[in-house]
Amino acid sequence: MKWLFPRSDATAYEAAESRRSLVPADLALVVAFVAVALAVLLVWNPASAPIRGLVGLPLLFLAPGYALVSVLFPRSADAVARDERWSRGDSTRLRSTVMAPSRHLGGSNASRHARGLTDAERLALSFGASLAVLPFFGLLIATVYGFSPVTVIVTVSAFVLGCSLLAFVRRLRVAPGDRYRLDPGSRFEAVRSAVSPHRSFALAVVNVVLAVSVLLALGTAGYALLAPQSGEAYTGVQLLTEDDSGEYVAAGYPDAIEPGESVPLTVAVENQEGTSMTYTLVVQQQHVVDGSIVDRTEVDRLQYDLADGETGYGDRTITPTVEDGQVRLVFMLFPDGNVPEEPTTSDAYRYTHLWIDVGDGA
Repeated sequence: MKWLFPRSDATAYEAAESRRSLVPADLALVVAFVAVALAVLLVWNPASAPIRGLVGLPLLFLAPGYALVSVLFPRSADAVARDERWSRGDSTRLRSTVMAPSRHLGGSNASRHARGLTDAERLALSFGASLAVLPFFGLLIATVYGFSPVTVIVTVSAFVLGCSLLAFVRRLRVAPGDRYRLDPGSRFEAVRSAVSPHRSFALAVVNVVLAVSVLLALGTAGYALLAPQSGEAYTGVQLLTEDDSGEYVAAGYPDAIEPGESVPLTVAVENQEGTSMTYTLVVQQQHVVDGSIVDRTEVDRLQYDLADGETGYGDRTITPTVEDGQVRLVFMLFPDGNVPEEPTTSDAYRYTHLWIDVGDGA
């Protein structure tokens, strides 16, 4: 068979194939997309949910799986088909040799037994593999780092870039003529043939409906994950004390004190509003007699300047001015300094309270 291809022609063919497949366009697109996603989600960080979804959905549901599939299957489906015909020794043996001399001149035996994938199989497996690896990302992040948008984006991006590099190395170990290559022209023709009514009108309709259904399902799920819901933004206010080890606990409050005695407390304010916030905490003493408030007195005021996700701690020592009776200490939180002249719990954005008996009046 060597007379069919002189050494110089075979070498020239292999060199041309090597140049065409040296830089894999699909992996280059994946790396470029990850760079764009990092710039949009971490640097720009737009508040628009559609923009975040447009970048975040492929980053979560397509890129990790595609990079992993590229590592596992570096060869094209055509190369595998040629190997199968060669192993059967049928009439296509000569033609397979003519079409891919580089494989028989320089390809390894191991590469000829690798499994190849069609484009449709690669796409389907990419979605499936992405959904399969996301739980492992969640376990890793929850165990090592703790959940936040930054840790999720960085972890997924690092996985995609690492797998893309490994996939590139794997393809270099395959004969140039057998490497998977992205060919948009032939892919477009395959899609057009799949939806062409001349082939089968019913089959074309089914293919279109299936594709649209998958896109809608992924879009709906991704939007629910990426678009912040109004109920997710909140501010928390909590009364804490220190235990014997110096840790903050939501317990250990005094329920009775002597006149003039102070109540040491730590007021924790947590900002989960999605943006930086400034809060004013108003501490009000309410003297209660027979279940009715007979007097309201402001006894303290404190300001918190918190970034999104930050928790501020204010150590306070509250001294009720009531000599005898039942007192309710109310801690009312107002954002952006919007404190009424006579604040009440109905005006407060958030509030909590603590009941204390002073002297023997209770």
